[in-house]
Amino acid sequence: MKPVWTYPLTWCVVVAAALVLSIAAPRESGVMGRLPNVVGQTLDLKPTVVKNGGVRILALITFNRGQRKDAESWISGLRLHQDQSIAWVRMPVVNDPGDPTRRALAEDRLLAHYASPQDRSNLLPVFVDRDTFVQSAGLRDTDSAYVLVINRNGEILARVAGEFDEDKAQALRETLRATDL
Repeated sequence: MKPVWTYPLTWCVVVAAALVLSIAAPRESGVMGRLPNVVGQTLDLKPTVVKNGGVRILALITFNRGQRKDAESWISGLRLHQDQSIAWVRMPVVNDPGDPTRRALAEDRLLAHYASPQDRSNLLPVFVDRDTFVQSAGLRDTDSAYVLVINRNGEILARVAGEFDEDKAQALRETLRATDL
């Protein structure tokens, strides 16, 4: 039989160890990755610099056509077309073909799919090596669509994958509103 004081003593040792580790552990800045410098233009021909944009932005990242449905679920779930308080951009990440003609063909396909001026104003295609983009942004892979909250320095403050989910959306809203990040 154990003495009565063994359990409170064990609890105190565990709490003390937790306190020591919380003080001694290195602090993280809350940054989950960083976008590479992305300079481009939206398909309505407005120049855009994402990394030094000046505001927190919600970026809907897709890597293939099949992920458009997930991006659309976030647009409708967050009511992005109606809610002007959230700065957002749809960023299809396209492997850079390295040829201006082939890039123009890819842009034409995007223009054909996103025909309305409203869709084009929030569309910023990124022509880059996908693997480099994934690694730099701290993403798992290109198998999912991602929604990122990015600050003015291109740092990723929040990240979720897949289709719209209200719990994930709430976490993104809180990060967009936070002032201490």
